[in-house]
Amino acid sequence: MEKTLRFGLPYLIETSTVQEAVALCELLGLHFVELNSNFPACGLNELAALPLREMARQHGIFFTLHVDDRFDPFDFNPLVREAYAQTMLSAIALSKESGIRLVNMHIPRGNIVTLPSGPRYLYEEYQQAFTQAVDSFGERCQQAAGEGDVRIAIENTTYWAPHELRAIERLLQSPVFSLCLDTGHDHAENNRDLPFILHHRDRLAHMHLHDGHGKTNHQALGIGEIPLSERLTLAAQSGATVVLEVKTIAALEQSVHWLRAEGWL
Repeated sequence: MEKTLRFGLPYLIETSTVQEAVALCELLGLHFVELNSNFPACGLNELAALPLREMARQHGIFFTLHVDDRFDPFDFNPLVREAYAQTMLSAIALSKESGIRLVNMHIPRGNIVTLPSGPRYLYEEYQQAFTQAVDSFGERCQQAAGEGDVRIAIENTTYWAPHELRAIERLLQSPVFSLCLDTGHDHAENNRDLPFILHHRDRLAHMHLHDGHGKTNHQALGIGEIPLSERLTLAAQSGATVVLEVKTIAALEQSVHWLRAEGWL
């Protein structure tokens, strides 16, 4: 099988500007930078389409975009829900203007009420309101993306609860939505989300690749127990882009070295 994977780096706390992240990407011979709106320099109010297009053109790279980890467009408070929905609509608009083709998001589990019998998820308890919010969000994203190339990839974090899986299934009815496999998150949860992703492997558009052991993840490639070659083969078969989701430049350099030694890069 021909290995034509495209690898990127995450925005790191050690890179204080987008320009620094781009320079590091070029230095390491990677293909793209995943901008992360959790960082001030990557806030949707800070990023502009024209400079992103120009950086991509000058350096021969591209960008993906990760929205805020706390993102929750399903919140029962309509003001909160609308603020997050507008955040995604702004991310889609920026992506269309700047040539970004993938926006990554987490699926929110929602608030928990802890009863004597155990925790209860409000999104599970109030399914009608939750489902209405999911459908409205999906329809608005579909309308905003239109016929363009922007896709929204839903990433696994801690294992997906039943109500989250139902929401993802509904969103996947739209061609705008796809999946992102985070290898370390899944490994830490004993691969509970992997069967769902494999069942929908035709919708796997993105991967956060990192190594780990036990509950520890975000480790450099090649130092843990995750079957990295299997995950990379899955990415190659699905045409997924791959972010080397480690947290330091040193771990990133070590991961790039492993990929080259193994013939993936």
